[in-house]
Amino acid sequence: MQDPEDINYRGEWMQVSLETTGNLERRITVEVPGEKIQTAVEKKLQDMTRSVKLPGFRPGKVPLGVVRQRFGKQVRQEVLADTMQSSYREAIHQEKLRPVGTPRIERLGPEASQDLKYAATFEVYPEIELADVSGFEIETAQAEVTDEDVDSMLEKLRGQKMRWRAVDRAAEKDNRVNIDFKGTLDGEAFPGGSQDDFAVVLGSQTLLPEFEQQLEGVKKGDTRQIEVGFPEDYRQPELAGKQAVFDVQVKKVETGSLPSLDKHFVRELGIEDGKVETLNVQLRRNLEAELEQCKRTFDKNQVMQKLFESNQFELPAALLEQEVRSVFAQAMNNLNIEDESKLPKAQLEEQAKRRLSLGLIIGEIVRQNKIQLDSGRVNQQIDAIASGYDKPEDVVQYYRNSIEARAGIESQVMEEQVVDWVLEQAQPSTRSFTFDEMVNNQF
Repeated sequence: MQDPEDINYRGEWMQVSLETTGNLERRITVEVPGEKIQTAVEKKLQDMTRSVKLPGFRPGKVPLGVVRQRFGKQVRQEVLADTMQSSYREAIHQEKLRPVGTPRIERLGPEASQDLKYAATFEVYPEIELADVSGFEIETAQAEVTDEDVDSMLEKLRGQKMRWRAVDRAAEKDNRVNIDFKGTLDGEAFPGGSQDDFAVVLGSQTLLPEFEQQLEGVKKGDTRQIEVGFPEDYRQPELAGKQAVFDVQVKKVETGSLPSLDKHFVRELGIEDGKVETLNVQLRRNLEAELEQCKRTFDKNQVMQKLFESNQFELPAALLEQEVRSVFAQAMNNLNIEDESKLPKAQLEEQAKRRLSLGLIIGEIVRQNKIQLDSGRVNQQIDAIASGYDKPEDVVQYYRNSIEARAGIESQVMEEQVVDWVLEQAQPSTRSFTFDEMVNNQF
């Protein structure tokens, strides 16, 4: 279709026409006169006479006619390619277009023509009319670490240091059972469905509750066939809602005893003075840092959801296809599968649309509001990452030297800055959570 605003213009050395062929698709036709092409060809040939080396001629003394005869066709093709690139860039700049990806180029006109005429078809980024964020009602998380949370974490740490001893009796809740198991779906083994020497504490919900419940009462040497139904919302989509059968061999049943809360235990956790009070201070500090990160994640998710719901627009097909491929590849890697047909494609395609939409929305917010990247926050985040390594200075140096790695951190920081900007403009309200609710995503 031809848009009423489709235009033609003639520059100093080329003529361009622009058509709107779809909501986001554009087609430009460019014509460059043969004189312009020939002038460029002659200049390049003339330059070659000063540098080309041919048998029988001294360097810089090869006649222009010889150079033209030997290299004329090659040079003309190079000039045509260079002119096509430069004219395309100038036409895009002239029309203030923002192309997506690489254009589809089609040569036009008779091959014998001395003129250059071609058409370039491409998609452009959508014009996003951002919703007014000042009207957004956004919930933000409110939570704090209590003494009970610190005590609970201390008990978990004691549980991790549990001392186990084998018993010759039936397994009960809180006992540890060591098993080999092999799982099948409709008689076929599936990835991740089999393991040897797997230790599970009954009641810990390490495995599906249905699986653990059927292990109660087993003894060393027992074999048991366990049927389990995976929930509809199971984290591995290819297993969700399906029935599996597991052949289980019991190798050991153990009972545990908690270690005493003494200096030896405290020092095992890295507290040199061996004082429980010092351990509690460190635990509280760690829990508060974890809680703060969870609160930030909650607030960011709330902001992103509001931005996505409030800004709907058509996505460029080329960008969407690229994003879908990226999401598919990431899912196959995470699920450790090689067959793409096993992916929940509809679900992942929606995820790709959301991710691409939010990327474009964030970019538009940054552009329209001239939000500048806070390099100080970038360095703080790098320092925080580096602090978890034995040689933090090496990690910091890595991010300084790797453009790609630093760009990833810069992107995260810019997203955080946009979240902060939205919350400053919006009408936030607080929602209270316990520590457990926040860290276990119970909201």
